[in-house]
Amino acid sequence: MRKKQPIRIDDIYKFKIPLEPSVSPDGKQVLFSVEKMHKKDSTYYTNLYMSDTSGRNLKQLTFGKRNDHSPDWSPDGKKIAFVRKRETASQIWILPTDGGKAKHLTKLSRGTVSGVEWSPDGTKLLFLFHPLGKEVKVDKKGKSKTPVFRHIKNIWFRLDGQGYFDSENTHVWVANAKTGAAKQLVTGDYDDLFPCWSPNGKEIVFISLREKDWRLRSEELDIYTVSAKGSKVRKVAAPAGPKFGGISYSPDGKTLAYIGHDKPYQDGWGADNYILNTVSIKGINHREYGKNLDRMSEMITLGDITPSFIVTAPIWHPNGKIIYYGISNEGRQHIVVADINTRQSQIVCDPDAVACTWSADSDCSIMVYNGASLESPDELYALDLNNSATKQITLLNGSYVNSKNFSVAEEIKFRNRRQKLMGWMIKPPDFNPKKKYPFILNIHGGPRCQYGRTFYHEMYVLAQAGYVVMYTNPRGSQGYGEKFAKSIRGKWAEPAMSDLMAAVDYAISLGYIDKNRLGVTGGSYGGYMTNWIVTHSDRFKAAVTQRCVSDLSSMFGNSDIGWDMAWEFGGTPWENRESYIKWSPITYIDKCTTPLLIIHSEFDLRCNIEQGDQMFTALKYLKREVEYVRFPEEPHGLSRHGRPDRREARLNFIVNWFNKYLK
Repeated sequence: MRKKQPIRIDDIYKFKIPLEPSVSPDGKQVLFSVEKMHKKDSTYYTNLYMSDTSGRNLKQLTFGKRNDHSPDWSPDGKKIAFVRKRETASQIWILPTDGGKAKHLTKLSRGTVSGVEWSPDGTKLLFLFHPLGKEVKVDKKGKSKTPVFRHIKNIWFRLDGQGYFDSENTHVWVANAKTGAAKQLVTGDYDDLFPCWSPNGKEIVFISLREKDWRLRSEELDIYTVSAKGSKVRKVAAPAGPKFGGISYSPDGKTLAYIGHDKPYQDGWGADNYILNTVSIKGINHREYGKNLDRMSEMITLGDITPSFIVTAPIWHPNGKIIYYGISNEGRQHIVVADINTRQSQIVCDPDAVACTWSADSDCSIMVYNGASLESPDELYALDLNNSATKQITLLNGSYVNSKNFSVAEEIKFRNRRQKLMGWMIKPPDFNPKKKYPFILNIHGGPRCQYGRTFYHEMYVLAQAGYVVMYTNPRGSQGYGEKFAKSIRGKWAEPAMSDLMAAVDYAISLGYIDKNRLGVTGGSYGGYMTNWIVTHSDRFKAAVTQRCVSDLSSMFGNSDIGWDMAWEFGGTPWENRESYIKWSPITYIDKCTTPLLIIHSEFDLRCNIEQGDQMFTALKYLKREVEYVRFPEEPHGLSRHGRPDRREARLNFIVNWFNKYLK
């Protein structure tokens, strides 16, 4: 028998991540894309696969160094529509399910295609298209060139991971499924989101905000309809407020279901629960569902493999009496079902599942989701909606898991006085409870996200290096109710700081943690909390702050969505300056004595690199132990979807820093 190998940093090239499942109308097969990282090219490629929903007959449909995604079955199950992306251009392709070759369908200008959906009769394809702005120049290979200048007129002019906005908008289009002839149905200086066909194929519903100063109220979205022929756009008189992740018609076409809430615009970084809503197509009879669960209907479990921040549009049962949607709950992500009459919701999938996206057949008898677990990178699972039985149907990462020697993360529960808390702990392989181990606390971003039951590669790498690793969900996290999430409003560092220190105390109480060898790290809000901890405590012997926040006042202006902090801190920096100063780690930088490694991406538009610059400059001026690693060209999500060689380098820097001070 071959000896099992340790988990390595370069294992990222071995992972095969299934995404975007699409179940055939008859429920017998599922389409999906598989994402892989390529070491030599240091990039990502995706190809399309198909499997029986029973878990048999796995088949790869597209090959090579391609980016094929968003597969969708035709209503008769004979064809597949998908998007093939190339540099600054993407197009719709058609693939016969009988084994024929994929054919190029649309001939759109340079731009981005998304949200492809067949019409009910199979003659048209609905999609979103964002043409490349005329001011964006490209070279002969299709790569964008840096412009001479950027003339900015709107407050929201850039978005992390996307870059600077051009002069074009994303709008609803329809293409002929035979000829590829495409027609734009909606115009205007607004963006369209989540289009969906009506059951009779005569109408399309979508989400947008077509009001003055809409960029200042980015979540205050409305519902609109437009004829499939492209007639005048009509606004549905639904309550104002966010409408996130998709919208769908009831089987009779009279009612719309969406995820959101009806509270006025305030954002608060996800403090208010998104829940299931319905409203008639005429804009009356608004109803809410799932308040009994008190959970956020957004997939916000953070990791470096499992996709986050995804919501699948509500799925109506053909009987029109129940609706399927998702929630985040105590480190899990559940598929739940809402009863139209009672407005109550209940979990229907594995209670420990972390479901990401899902799809059902036309009868809603079977649902397939891509999901994560503590034991393995993501796989596909089939859920029998008649009896809630769940079956794993892919083993894309089975050989990898079987070849590795590692201790599976353990779920832990503890208290901070009366507050119940939970988290996860990973021990080094071949753990000996009689030994004393160095310890690393890892803090999540958000702040209103959660850690959970996922195969978190970074955590396993740190445990492999000889550390007991703990990650937890302090107050401010999602997954534990709206009150829990809102508890840090206006005081970002508390009560989260108290909960995190309670986590460390709990770990030490177990008897195998060396209290003199404690490390702490975190990214985004986790970087903010790392900065706060090292400026308010000396109990940690080393720290790594990543994509951090150090100065809340400057973040108001230099983050892509920084003005939303006005709700979080009771006004703008000039209205409530004391609060911004009080809760900024940079205010207390002279108290920092912990050796600190700062990691930041130079194209981070969410937590601008200026935030890392401030920490480094101040600590250097104070002659403290500090080093700075900057990653060119990378956005905020380097750890999740950055260039693979940079992801490798980042993890090496983290491990080496802790080894230097904790071993």
